[in-house]
Amino acid sequence: MKKSLIALAVLATAGTAFAQSTVTLSGKLRFAYENTTVTTAGVAADTNGLRVTDGNFTLTAVEDLGAGMKMVASMDVQSRGRTTAIAGRDASLTLSGGFGAVLIGAIEAGNGIIGLGGAGAPVYGLDNGVVLAGAGNVDILRYYTPNMSGFKGYVSVLDTTVGAGGMQSTAAAQDATQIGVTYAGGPVAAAADITNYGLNAVVVGADNRLRMSGSYNLGMVNLGLGYEKRKTTAALNNGSHDWLVGVAVPMGQTTVGLNYARRSVDGVAQDANGVDFGVKYDLSKRTYVAVHYQKETAGAAAGVVQNDTKKYRIQLAHAF
Repeated sequence: MKKSLIALAVLATAGTAFAQSTVTLSGKLRFAYENTTVTTAGVAADTNGLRVTDGNFTLTAVEDLGAGMKMVASMDVQSRGRTTAIAGRDASLTLSGGFGAVLIGAIEAGNGIIGLGGAGAPVYGLDNGVVLAGAGNVDILRYYTPNMSGFKGYVSVLDTTVGAGGMQSTAAAQDATQIGVTYAGGPVAAAADITNYGLNAVVVGADNRLRMSGSYNLGMVNLGLGYEKRKTTAALNNGSHDWLVGVAVPMGQTTVGLNYARRSVDGVAQDANGVDFGVKYDLSKRTYVAVHYQKETAGAAAGVVQNDTKKYRIQLAHAF
């Protein structure tokens, strides 16, 4: 009888330990003085002052399911100080194992080419929809293959118009299917994906998209290149092309970086150009100060400048 009780107690204890998750808290907070000058049709307008450039905290729970399987749950919350709202950001569940990984969640889908094409330069980021495509919120279901000599493939189902109720919660939601591949080996990293969109009541929406990017780390300098081609369902001028070149130079605690990007639209003489420059000085692994400068120019017609934006900031940041 005693042996049976001891065995049951051991099993209960083992079961409790097996079900435990490791929960971590992380996040970042960034403050800056910023000055922006926007010139529209020859008329300039200035704004400047102190602002919170980013602030969030992330809860991540990791559970070992045994047999090489693991579950990761992540929830990100935006918090930017007084008089600003607490808002939900990325939330996802990822089940991984020998089969690869399956992710489901509501997340921000990034620009797609700036991560590698920007070469890790410490800059503003030209992914604001003027010169390069901006990020967008999506509901996502994605499968990743196992790592195969540095290569990973994935296939995704996306709802690119996120509503309060999840997938297909808005009438004008636009579905998308996506196939992609990434590579990381030694100094080389590369990524490519193809996305095809459905209409779902969108009169003029995205049709398809191709993105390719890569970076090469030479040690003393990191180089990046990115390209994105998009097509919409519009009858005319329905194609656009984005190019990005990046360089980052680490020098001890200081990193200097530069990005140049250009956008062109088929059949329209309204090219947009952007230059992004930054210098970052690491005070520690988690704290840095940085100076950023960005200039964007968008044309109204061939040789005619319609919008010109210049901005700079001095930033202090800490991650925890």
